[in-house]
Amino acid sequence: MAKEKKEHIYTPRDPSVVSFTMSHIRGSDTGIEMKIRKALYEKGYRYRCNSGKVFGHPDIVFPRLKLAVFADSEFWHGYNFEEASKSIHSHLDYWIPKIKRNIERDAEVNAELKREGYTVLRYWGFEIEKDFPRVIKEITDTIDELENIEKMREGKLVPTTLCYLEKEGKYLMLHRVKEKEDMNQGKWLGVGGHVEKGESVATCLKREVKEETGLTLKKYVYRGYIDFLNDLYPAERMYLYVGKEFEGEMIDCSEGTLAWIDKKDVMDLELWEGDRAFLPLLDKNEEPFHMSLVYHDNKLVRVLGPAYPAKKKKNKKKGKARRNKRK
Repeated sequence: MAKEKKEHIYTPRDPSVVSFTMSHIRGSDTGIEMKIRKALYEKGYRYRCNSGKVFGHPDIVFPRLKLAVFADSEFWHGYNFEEASKSIHSHLDYWIPKIKRNIERDAEVNAELKREGYTVLRYWGFEIEKDFPRVIKEITDTIDELENIEKMREGKLVPTTLCYLEKEGKYLMLHRVKEKEDMNQGKWLGVGGHVEKGESVATCLKREVKEETGLTLKKYVYRGYIDFLNDLYPAERMYLYVGKEFEGEMIDCSEGTLAWIDKKDVMDLELWEGDRAFLPLLDKNEEPFHMSLVYHDNKLVRVLGPAYPAKKKKNKKKGKARRNKRK
């Protein structure tokens, strides 16, 4: 006769026992963290640990490079949790929700850090213990790549503007086909150009739109800036706009052919690969972003972003002081 399966009954844990147990579990400076730190330090890399200034308090962080590294234990962070949860036989009502929340929290941290422009690397404890050379090589290769990108950005970035005039679900696109010595030869772009000495970005934007289209820009929305890092050309910081209102008659452009293109068809045009990364963001009602597009031999090799400003923490003390002052 088959044994009757007993239903699990949750027995509340003694709070003092839980408190004692949890207080003796390391949340930082674990063995797997220390192993990575030691190897990086011996290779000459310097970093911060569990920085309270970075969302999620990464185990290892390189603030200048915006690189965050996490060393995650399998149990606490829920490795293969659907299977692993079957091995938990006591206090299920406590441990299952707790570990599920840790999994959710890790996903939230990853999303926010990436939103702020961080590169995030996470490693399981068994990877660090059993495949340590690969882990360290991946981290150091990423550090070196980000360092090289920063070197490309060193010095003064050439300021430019780019504007996509918008009308009836279409963008005004410029097909650059008229100048032989044009780095954009054959490509479809918005309109814009270099900010001249003594000129503001806004003045440049309006001037370039007028010169290339004949239209006078009346209302425009700033969408963010993009750093173009191309080893064949000077590094460029391009300020991106969408033109909402304008007036006047269009002219023939000396740099190419102007055409109104349905937004849904823009991605079918011959574009720079990096443009495909930011064009879908033009219509999103989000705060301005920044992005880096890295080219080697005119081929896109890395996209960093889109990144958005970190969410500002509310200063409770200042808020309280203001309220008391009003009283």
